[in-house]
Amino acid sequence: MRSLSSFRGSSRSNGRFLVFAISFFAYKILGSFLFSSKLRVIAFRILGAKIGKSVKIRKNVKVHNFRNLEIGDYCWIGDEAWFINHEKIRIGSNVCISQRSIICSGGHDFRSTSLDYAHKPIEIKDGAWICLDAKVLPGVTIGECSVVSAGEVVRKSIPDYSMLVGGEIRPIDAPK
Repeated sequence: MRSLSSFRGSSRSNGRFLVFAISFFAYKILGSFLFSSKLRVIAFRILGAKIGKSVKIRKNVKVHNFRNLEIGDYCWIGDEAWFINHEKIRIGSNVCISQRSIICSGGHDFRSTSLDYAHKPIEIKDGAWICLDAKVLPGVTIGECSVVSAGEVVRKSIPDYSMLVGGEIRPIDAPK
């Protein structure tokens, strides 16, 4: 039987207004088509994200905790991508995170009666491609130049030069 009243997560209200204000600014104002990718990158850096050079961030990208987001050089982040990053999310260089993808390093322990936190960091290595509407779950590493096909849910790490398609991991040739 669940007993959510015994949940041991933080109930502190410190900083909630600041989080709300940052979220409003980031999602409502920066998400607008009026702001260029360059302005979004600057704002994400100001809010605490570590972002490399020549990164493209499309509109309506959501970030739970900017300080837990690291993006390498020459990356593309598609419209409506969502980073639920209670733990670090590290993205290498030349990575494409396509539209509506969710990269989630936060979760709960289903074995716990109070659903205690079970957060784990995520790493997406150089050259990887997370396709449209894919989900990457806590504790996963996406290998170098690997591909997560559209709509897939990544529950375990994918080796370098591999593709998750139809729920199966298959080797692929190195990019040309």
